[in-house]
This record gives sequence, structure tokens and C-alpha cells, in this order.
Amino acid sequence: MELQELKVESLLRTIGEKQPVPGGGAAACVTAAIGLAAGRMVLAYSLGRADLESFEQDNTAAIQELEAWRDESMALAEADAKAFAVLSSLWKLPADDPERVAAWHPAVVAAIDAPLAMCRLCRNACELLASLPGRTNPMLASDLAVAAILLQAACASAAWNVRINLPSLDCDLERARLAGEAEDDVQRCRELCAAIEQACDQ
Repeated sequence: MELQELKVESLLRTIGEKQPVPGGGAAACVTAAIGLAAGRMVLAYSLGRADLESFEQDNTAAIQELEAWRDESMALAEADAKAFAVLSSLWKLPADDPERVAAWHPAVVAAIDAPLAMCRLCRNACELLASLPGRTNPMLASDLAVAAILLQAACASAAWNVRINLPSLDCDLERARLAGEAEDDVQRCRELCAAIEQACDQ
């Protein structure tokens, strides 16, 4: 299933069905993609303005970054769905089945890697959005706040998809490291979002 090819109505209906994929991981990625699109709109309305001419080069570069992250978000949605589908198929096998034993650890790692990458993407995007107040069209302040809120929500959502799979890892140190990485990203997104909202409310 190519999520990027679905219309909004079809995407919502598909996520809402009683089926393993797409699920919460894909929903987090799509939410991030919408937030990134909203951030791009803020920048689009800021290009070509005489009063923001000194920021034109930086804002153009920021648009390119947001576009790349938006595309990556949708790719991660696909990766998350595929990883969970593999893990779901392995759950149906007996715990001692040779196929499950051989494939289990790589499948769990793949199911964690996609949402963890999503957390980091959201953090990087929030860092960029935090630099936009004062160099973008002030009439789009509410849209900038919306973009930050959506990215914060996507990060927190993706972190849940990291946590839910951690018990399936055997190594305590690895579980602690990955949990810490996700939590650091969530906390940083929360701080950045609060700062962006405050700046947009001026």
C-alpha cells in the first residue's frame, strides 16, 4: 500500500479499519508531513517580501529542508507499516519456530528504527521552525504555531511506537538507550514548540 497515493478520505478510512497496518506509526508520520507542509506554507508566504529580503536565502534553504523532511516522513510511514506487517506475521508463529527465531531481532529493530527516525526528524524540524519567528510573514504566525504543534504531536506519537516495541529486545542496555533517545527528542520538541507558540503570540 502506497500511503502517498491515497486521497485524504481514503487514508483516514484505511487507518480506521480493523487491520494491523497502517496504524499509529503511519498516523504519526502523516501528521508530521502535514506539519512540515504547514511550515513550508509559512515560508512560501515570506519569499519575495521587501521587508524580509535579507532572509530570502535562508528561507529558500529552509523550504528545501522542509520539503525533504516531508518526503522522508511519508517514506518512514511506509517503512513503519512494512516493519509492523513483518513483526505481526512473526507473532503468529510459535516462539520456537526457526523462522521466527531467525527473523525476530531484525524485525523488532526495524519496527523501532522507523519511529525513532521520525522522532529525530520532528526534533530537527522543530529546531528549524524555532528560527522562523522574526524572519517570516507575521500574518502566518498561527500557521507556524500549528506546524510546531503537529510536529510535537508526531514526535510524541512516534515515541510511543518506539516504547511499545522495546520489551521485545533482549538487551537491557539497548532498550534503555533507545528509550532515552526517543524521550530526549520528545522533550526537546515540547520545549521548542512552547517557545514557538510564545513567539507567535507576540
